[in-house]
Amino acid sequence: MNQYKRLLSNTFIFAIGTFSSKILVILMLRFYTGMMTQDEMGVADLIIKTTSILYPVVSLSIGQAVIRYGLERRRRKSDVFTIGLATILCGFVISLPFHPLLGFVHYNTSAGAAGSLLEYQWLIYLYVLTSCTQNVCSQFIRALGYVRLYAIDGIFRTFMTIVLNILYLKVFEWNIFGYVFSIICSDALSTVCLFVIASLWKYIRLRRPNFYLWRSMLAYSLPLVPDAILVYIIGFSDQAFLAAMQDTSVSAIYSIAYRVPTLIALVASIFIDAWQISIVNNNSREEQIRFFSNVGNTYSSIVFIIASGGIMCSKLAMMILAVPSYYIGWTFIPILAIGAGFNCLSSFQKSVYLLEKRTVPSFLSTAFSAVINIALNALLIPRYGGTGAAAATLASYIALFLYRAIDSRRFMPVRWNRTRLLITVLLTAVQAALMLLEPPLWLVWQIILFVLVCLLNCRELLVGVKKLLHRA
Repeated sequence: MNQYKRLLSNTFIFAIGTFSSKILVILMLRFYTGMMTQDEMGVADLIIKTTSILYPVVSLSIGQAVIRYGLERRRRKSDVFTIGLATILCGFVISLPFHPLLGFVHYNTSAGAAGSLLEYQWLIYLYVLTSCTQNVCSQFIRALGYVRLYAIDGIFRTFMTIVLNILYLKVFEWNIFGYVFSIICSDALSTVCLFVIASLWKYIRLRRPNFYLWRSMLAYSLPLVPDAILVYIIGFSDQAFLAAMQDTSVSAIYSIAYRVPTLIALVASIFIDAWQISIVNNNSREEQIRFFSNVGNTYSSIVFIIASGGIMCSKLAMMILAVPSYYIGWTFIPILAIGAGFNCLSSFQKSVYLLEKRTVPSFLSTAFSAVINIALNALLIPRYGGTGAAAATLASYIALFLYRAIDSRRFMPVRWNRTRLLITVLLTAVQAALMLLEPPLWLVWQIILFVLVCLLNCRELLVGVKKLLHRA
């Protein structure tokens, strides 16, 4: 199977698994909010977000190294998998004495009660352990080429989480504990199933590990730890600033509006999952550059067509997603949609660093973007509120893409169609401005600009599809 056919096939498989999982989660939102109070939901969300930060610290982002090194034919698969599991175990044991630090994460309830996450320390630690172990196993089966199993596993974990949530919340009434424990159980069940179905136990070596490979994998993954934390900061700092500098209602409206551009990021995540296992090949440098450039230009066309559609449908989206009190949030979507487009392109550029095993430049680019994001949030939010937060997000993602596009050229010069990309961005910017200004016949203008974006990118899109089908 050639690289184009492989990419097309994997993208389709991941799309089925990802979209199915996301739809199931959305359908359960009303159930969660009905079974738990706002305070309980807040604490549960705090636990999950704290775990999201602890996850790369405890795991040392070794899952990224597992898939990168596992894809290399010259590597012994058992060495890669064993090192992945050993790193998780060592990181977990080392982190145990630091549990008092959870006491610094405080929360206040609407009733005036105060607490800290130290109350949930063992629940958090169990969550981190199962999540890290499951991630290593799922990344390893991707490296083995079991993409269908990877997609099915995603659906299975989501389904089991829902079933267990119904059991723990409705039947047992475990509330916060039940909400988090259902995720822990689903991750544990997923790990067991992957071990049995993919016979992962065959890849565990009890002999002396390959320390040279271990050092190499850690050198690759360690820079991704602060990178992952900074990505998290970029994604959530605007909401934190809004809650602190404005009020929680503005933050809530902004968070709902943020879900529309997230759909663009969802498309990107599906593609990037497939892309990661397609870029490692034995082609010549010129063939790799051509492959990256062809796919990148087609990908950018898809991303900005979706972004343009998101801008046009921003009002409709908020009417569907939220009650009328949240409707004003549509004003954030046009800016955030363009930002999501640049975020998708920066994720594509990051794959150059991952292919070349240059994770330090990847971290530096993320740090650069995070500094811009935090600085602009502090500057713009006090005066412009949610619009300022959206503008800060847009600026940070543009900076991230430009940094990576320029810096990564020393490793692999991706040949972007700059003229088409620049005109597309300008058209979506005009579209966003007209959406916010609401001139007479604004809907007509939106349709015209959306059609123009489609026409401008359809040739690139058709050429890319033709290449995929021809080479498939």
